[in-house]
Amino acid sequence: MLTISAIKADVGSIGGHTRPSQAMLETARQRLEAAREAQVITDFDLTFTGDDICLLMIHRHGNGASVIHNLAWEIFTAAAEVARRQGLYGAGQDLLSDAFSGNVRGLGPGVAEIEFEERKSDPVIVFAADKTEPGAWNL
Repeated sequence: MLTISAIKADVGSIGGHTRPSQAMLETARQRLEAAREAQVITDFDLTFTGDDICLLMIHRHGNGASVIHNLAWEIFTAAAEVARRQGLYGAGQDLLSDAFSGNVRGLGPGVAEIEFEERKSDPVIVFAADKTEPGAWNL
């Protein structure tokens, strides 16, 4: 089984609610690359929407896997520390706890995960939004 986890959080931004700094994104990218090299995840993409960093991680651990949620928590914490050092707006604002308890749900970050049988071609689209509600995707 293959799992796609999209986890996003606002952990600091340039000039109000605009975008994460390049240093924050580079910190996140380095940690995701290290996780891929350690075979914790099979692949990833790093994006942002507004001031939220979005970690798109492909792995084989299943939905709600502590190892994946812990990875996301550590990445967001590291990016928030970069934001604090840079004096950015809202550093760490979506990290609503000082300690990780195994799952980021309820701690501030937004989470969407899906587990499915891998096939030769399964295109996936992830819609990430900031400052909106799920109803924004209703037709």
